[in-house]
Amino acid sequence: MVGASSELFLTSGRENPTLHNSQNDVLDKPLDATLSYLSKILLEENIDENHIILYEEGMALTTMEKSLSDIISQNYSPSLNDPSPLNQQQAYPTSFNQPVQYQIIPSLVNLPASEYSKGLEEGMKFLPNIEKLRIDFQGNNLSIPSPCNLNEEKSKNQGSVINGSNSKKKLNNEDLDILEGRNCKIPQSYSEEPVRDQKLDEVILYNDDYIYKVASLREGMKANMRIKQTVKEHFTDVKDLLIRCSHLVATSDCQAAEDIIKQIRKQSSPDGDSTHRLALVLAVALEARLTGTGSEVYNRFVSKRISTSDILKIQYLLMTLTPFLRATYCIAKDRILKLVDKASKLHIIDFGIGFGFQWPSLIQDLSEQKDGVVKLKITGIDFPRPGFRPTERVDETGRRLAEYAKSFNVPFEYNGIVSKWEDICNEDLKIEKDELLVVNSMYRFRQLGDESIALDSPRNEVLNFIHGLKPKLFLHGVVSASFSPFFVTRFRQVMLHYASMFDILDAFVPRDNKVRQLIEREMLAREVLNLIACEGAASVERPETYKQWHLRNMRAGFEQIPVESALLEWSQKKLKAIFDNRYFMEEDSNWILLGWRGKTLHALSMWKPKQGAA
Repeated sequence: MVGASSELFLTSGRENPTLHNSQNDVLDKPLDATLSYLSKILLEENIDENHIILYEEGMALTTMEKSLSDIISQNYSPSLNDPSPLNQQQAYPTSFNQPVQYQIIPSLVNLPASEYSKGLEEGMKFLPNIEKLRIDFQGNNLSIPSPCNLNEEKSKNQGSVINGSNSKKKLNNEDLDILEGRNCKIPQSYSEEPVRDQKLDEVILYNDDYIYKVASLREGMKANMRIKQTVKEHFTDVKDLLIRCSHLVATSDCQAAEDIIKQIRKQSSPDGDSTHRLALVLAVALEARLTGTGSEVYNRFVSKRISTSDILKIQYLLMTLTPFLRATYCIAKDRILKLVDKASKLHIIDFGIGFGFQWPSLIQDLSEQKDGVVKLKITGIDFPRPGFRPTERVDETGRRLAEYAKSFNVPFEYNGIVSKWEDICNEDLKIEKDELLVVNSMYRFRQLGDESIALDSPRNEVLNFIHGLKPKLFLHGVVSASFSPFFVTRFRQVMLHYASMFDILDAFVPRDNKVRQLIEREMLAREVLNLIACEGAASVERPETYKQWHLRNMRAGFEQIPVESALLEWSQKKLKAIFDNRYFMEEDSNWILLGWRGKTLHALSMWKPKQGAA
């Protein structure tokens, strides 16, 4: 509605006699000339009198806009005590049917107090109570605040799911605050933070002393853990309570489910061992499903921004203490370098590029090629981020990779795409004929819709699209897991899968470690919440086993590239030398499988378009 009154006022063309006589000092001669000119152009002598926009209507709308603008500006105005004077020049769009262009219109000033008050009163009728208004910067709309944003009075039944009424209750916000680190502030921009970190370079670049750094860090972690984790907790088996609760939630037995959730909370903690940390995450997800607030809480997670410095710390910890990312990145890089031997241009299209940590080591190795430096182009694709800066992550990744390319003197070009993946077309990718084309996707296809969303699912559409690009190599890494559409079965599967992730962290990282808490609260808790408390289109996390992905890739027209036995043996030897022996790496049907304590968690395979396939 902003600018509507000014636009309507301009299009009336015909002078309002009352306005001309009573407010002659308001409209200057250039504006009169403009209105006269418009009147002649539009031939308004035949226009119905009912279409004339009266001065009073225009002022009421203008006043309402001013009131709304003042309310919104309270959130980010540099000085709330120094509002702009009414006699400033204001800018309004000249049309709503074209890109916003601005024309300066002198404001109407020196209004009688009674008219101003009347206009303000009329305008405020369209606004909610200012005491209950907040700005949702992530959703770009106005909404009633959640308990996270305002200091609401605690009810007598705080924490309960159902208290006898039929209205939908909020999720227990104290537990949510614990999971989120008690941070409900509006996300800040981190664009001024450094895009590289010297400490992280020690693990994402392949230095010779990497093995010693990993061993040193692991020993340091153990030393810090020995005091805090010597006392074994004595609790009732919380797993049984979780299973019982899932059955009650499935049958909507609210009161009984609420009672068990209370018991689970008493035996779970964000600072306990892996079982009791996971139990808290699962309890919050169960309650979110019971109260129907799963999508709302999940969106809060997604809308939060994690600082670049925290992301770098998370990546450093994960690549130091687990082999999953490092092993898959290393194997993928080896295959690319074998292909690029005789090429002058390499174009990598990365679906789900994230923060781009896979590529600095490749840039480093490309700079050492004996036959000259290859020109590298990376097209980084990802989903839009919620809020005002949907391309922020993809843009920052481009700056990071450009910095690495510059430091290693590798010619580099970056093309960032933020879109639904199934909406991308060939023209977006800027593929050139003389490029060696490689398509890569590591662990992100799980966030594409499957057949429960559409018969011709987005993941099949994207695979078919990749096949149509005819890449020399398609590198496909997946989170290997299968979760049933039936809730109780799915709950058990989620609990078992994420028990491994929490167990890995508990085995190596002290319980009070801040980075560990970030991983558990910002990454794992978000995924668990979506898997348990969200359904339909709101269900974003949809992993499949590597065997299911194998069939999809075959149907899309790909054929597998066999795993080289020498590369597999070398990788297995490195894994044993660097990482704990509870990790494993093996091969099945030309998929390289990685896991923990016998459970497969990640899988990697290499593909190419089948000869003669359409």
